[in-house]
Amino acid sequence: MGGRRTVLGAVVVTALLGACSAPAEVTEAEGSPSAQASSPTPSSSSSSSSSAEPSPSGPRSGMSREGGARFEVPEAVIMQQLARVAERIARRTPITKPPPADIDPGSNRALGYQLLLDFGFPAAQWKYLDALWHRESGWNHLAENPSSGAYGIPQSLPATKMAVVGSDWRTNPETQIRWGLAYIAARYGSPEAAWAHSERVGWY
Repeated sequence: MGGRRTVLGAVVVTALLGACSAPAEVTEAEGSPSAQASSPTPSSSSSSSSSAEPSPSGPRSGMSREGGARFEVPEAVIMQQLARVAERIARRTPITKPPPADIDPGSNRALGYQLLLDFGFPAAQWKYLDALWHRESGWNHLAENPSSGAYGIPQSLPATKMAVVGSDWRTNPETQIRWGLAYIAARYGSPEAAWAHSERVGWY
């Protein structure tokens, strides 16, 4: 899996240099890969949600709950986030945190945890990402909301937004997770803030 991420990282850097000559400015935020880059700050801050543990009710039965990743984040910003990840992987920054014991090796959750760390988020952010995407899709990369059309693990809305990461976005959980983490980093700054927004309004 490490080799695949390294190759994908190199492809992303190449794509960024060729397609994003003037990427949007992204301001660094303390404790996260980036701050919100394209929308106003959500009214519920990360600190306001830190006192309550995330407790999703479970995957959406029949995908009846309206949710999904709805904000428009410029493709250049998504690519900028992915380029940072590629640079981090190229430097082979060591990942020392073992995955939580309840994560099955080889599962979409295991891949999500590894990519969370690759994106530079601290391991403490995992519980928020896990809760968010458990509620959105149950970590099912083929999940589709028949009402809204939101798709995949992060429930991208519209689904085609994930194509900026790879043409295999319909079936590849890694492509979906990379897009979802880049979206969260660009729009909210952290999974905790994305979870807080989802708790408040039902989507993120």
